Amino acid sequence: MSQVEQKLSSNRSSKKETKKLVRKVHNIPETMPVTLIENLSNEFFYEIFDYLHGIDIYNSFSNLNYRFQQLLNSSSLLFKIKVHTQSNESSMNIYKQIILLNKHQIFSIDLYIPLQNKHFFSLFSIDSSLDHLESLTLSQLDSNVLSSVIFNLSSLPRLFSLTINKFNSSKDLTDTYRIVLALPVLKYYKFSAENLDLSISFPISNNKQFSTIKYLVIDHFCTASQLHAILSYTPQLERLNYMDLVGNDINIGIILPITLSNLTHVSICTWVKTFDKFETFISKLYSKVNFLSIIILHEDITYLDANRWEKLILQYWPQLEKFYFQYYEYNGDDSEFPLYLAERNQFNSSFWIERKWVFKVDISYNDIIYSVCPYRQRWYEHDAQYKNINYSIEFLKYNQLTITLVPSDECFELFIISINRILSIGQIYYLEIPNKKIFIGILIQIIDLLPELNSLKIHSLSLSEPRDLCEDEVDICSSMEETSKITNVYLEKMIDITEVYFLMVLCPYMKHLKIGINNMNVELFVRNILNKINNECNDHLRLLCFHVQAA
Repeated sequence: MSQVEQKLSSNRSSKKETKKLVRKVHNIPETMPVTLIENLSNEFFYEIFDYLHGIDIYNSFSNLNYRFQQLLNSSSLLFKIKVHTQSNESSMNIYKQIILLNKHQIFSIDLYIPLQNKHFFSLFSIDSSLDHLESLTLSQLDSNVLSSVIFNLSSLPRLFSLTINKFNSSKDLTDTYRIVLALPVLKYYKFSAENLDLSISFPISNNKQFSTIKYLVIDHFCTASQLHAILSYTPQLERLNYMDLVGNDINIGIILPITLSNLTHVSICTWVKTFDKFETFISKLYSKVNFLSIIILHEDITYLDANRWEKLILQYWPQLEKFYFQYYEYNGDDSEFPLYLAERNQFNSSFWIERKWVFKVDISYNDIIYSVCPYRQRWYEHDAQYKNINYSIEFLKYNQLTITLVPSDECFELFIISINRILSIGQIYYLEIPNKKIFIGILIQIIDLLPELNSLKIHSLSLSEPRDLCEDEVDICSSMEETSKITNVYLEKMIDITEVYFLMVLCPYMKHLKIGINNMNVELFVRNILNKINNECNDHLRLLCFHVQAA
């Protein structure tokens, strides 16, 4: 054998051994079959195509071979079309090709066509040939173009979903709603606009014309009387999202009640209604709501009267299962929000406990957000304890404060005012400071403001920056053995073990300690912690948990 042949044979042998080794390391069978893309089933590709936009499918598969041409033209494939004006010329040509050659396969269309591009519809019309179109989104269309498109929608046999987004809509939406409410199979309808002078004027339904809409989103200026007229055409309505931007609705008191037997989900955001007018508005709507979400952006402090909410819910929504409530209060130097003067801790009554709806407060950048929401299991609770939580008196002590914006020394006086406002409504038992490192001096002062605190969750600690502890902070920390009630502590990101030692001083009676550690000798860390506990005769700690980040 020649030297060249010997070298080739040696190389082939070496490659075989390498392949065997790779298969062995990765546990790959010796006879594992190789599957070519052409051998995959049509169903497999249809499943993939379901996650892609029409243009991506065409770009990737239209020029491969005859088989994929057949796939793209098959009635089993339905296209999702998304046309935005920033699309390049090549993309627009593909859209035109799909629209012209595959009209019967179009499942959804999302159009963003601002005023300067209104001539797009000279190339493409929405008509009955789109016989598989189920979802249509129209954004920023010229008002005249939008009117002509809406006029043709009744010819679409399978249009189940319609979304219209306008920055500046025509002032009169009467014709738009009249046509939409008459669409034969529509299930979902959303209209968004920013105008504050819109009008909708048509009579209450005479029981001869009914809409098939089940999910209605009104994200524009709409009075209660206008909403009432719209709802009179939607007896099948199941979900309602309503942006309430009208405060001086003089006709709200004379509106006749309306019954929506299928309505179960209601979401309302109100900017300008007092609680009195809101209650009058609600009294006109008879339904079996089991999900209610309410966002209040009005300064009427009586919205925080839990006893009033209790009466309202029992009277109008006795079947209510999930209640989400948010009240926004401006948090600034020039804030003129009224003080809450009613009884404190109303959200801890048996009514709220039985339903497992808890009270929370979030101090963010510009607002104090008071909220009520369904209870969720916390990090220190075991499954058995969670299942029986409604029988436990401990549920009385679950009010939570989340501090999104950690106060600096310069802003701490304003922060104290915010805390006092919060405590006038309800006591705080659980404190969470997420995503931010907090200086221990500020943490000591915050805890001193919350005397009933029993649980603490913080992201990370700074032991020395931006300054050393002042004398008052040292005194507060030293007095924790007499004042602290904190039993559950979670430090999400520990940098140095001295942070844990500090928490053991700050919270001397903690029973449950959870720590997130990274880049550290876990065994050595545990040994040091246990030695610390033993040396200080700490007999309160019952559970020590570590969250070790994967490499």
